[in-house]
Amino acid sequence: MAFKEQVERGVELLVLAQQLQSKVDGVERPLPGEFDGTKTLDQFAMDVDQAVMNMLSLHKLMPMMVSLAAVGRKLQAEGKIDVKGGDSLSDATLRYLKAEYGVAE
Repeated sequence: MAFKEQVERGVELLVLAQQLQSKVDGVERPLPGEFDGTKTLDQFAMDVDQAVMNMLSLHKLMPMMVSLAAVGRKLQAEGKIDVKGGDSLSDATLRYLKAEYGVAE
């Protein structure tokens, strides 16, 4: 399953979890991203909404991570970065670029 489909499945599961919890609690909550003043926007609904937004941000973040890793392979071949165990090419590349261009952490 491609990452986009995995993200969509994650969103579906979060929505399902909220729906099931709403049935258990007897509380009618808005769907993530839905604005309905007649439904209860409690902490659980806000947490699910935030989790869904975080999942959806992966649509942009995953391609960026893949691109950083591709740049990292070139930097590694040029000897500009050294990727050690437990590190990722994208993390090492980002650190290198920040240091190279004087971007603070």
